[in-house]
Amino acid sequence: MRKDVQNVAKYFSRQDAKAGRDIDLLRWPNAPDMALRYATLLSAIDFTQWSAERPLKLLDVGCGLGLLIEYLSANSLLDRVDYTGVDLLEPMLEEARRRWPGHRFDRRDVRDEPYGAEQFDFCIVCGVFTAKYSDDHGETLELAQDTLKALWPSVKLGLAFNSMSKHVDWERDDLFHWPLDDIMAFCKRDLSRHVAFNLDYGLWEVSTLVRKAPLRRPAVVPAHW
Repeated sequence: MRKDVQNVAKYFSRQDAKAGRDIDLLRWPNAPDMALRYATLLSAIDFTQWSAERPLKLLDVGCGLGLLIEYLSANSLLDRVDYTGVDLLEPMLEEARRRWPGHRFDRRDVRDEPYGAEQFDFCIVCGVFTAKYSDDHGETLELAQDTLKALWPSVKLGLAFNSMSKHVDWERDDLFHWPLDDIMAFCKRDLSRHVAFNLDYGLWEVSTLVRKAPLRRPAVVPAHW
């Protein structure tokens, strides 16, 4: 087992996936911020283009207890999504499967066992690259880059992930603050140059959206041009 996987397992080892509030078990500060993260990471998706007959194939990396399913359900979007959750921690996955028996949950490290080419339409990675889990900055950077490179071939449209911003009042040693220039350089080199950063949702983090193709916005050209 990789060292970074061992550290994640230790971080959550004392947590009982069947007891306590979900937000507390997953070490998130509060539920409204969690919903805001999901809304931001999914903002690239126009759900009106998807339906029960043609659902969005969505991969949720670091799915934990499957809270994204609850978010989608609460926003009347779940019937438009073909959901797959993936995580490293079997106790979390066991509880997620118990809660959501109609959805797929995989235990795998996508770096060692990547999904097939274009198996999904879109992927979100929420919270995996925000904490260091006892790793140093370089080890966490390697985890983030290797994971994203492994995921990239498996999506048709793109992916979104969050990390802690460098533009904060102070940095915490246990969190992963990834500079925007470094994220952009990595994405252009190994994923795509079609990148958008979102820092306007009130949290001390950045959500990064990477598209396979540029965003096409309708343009109205003045008649005298």
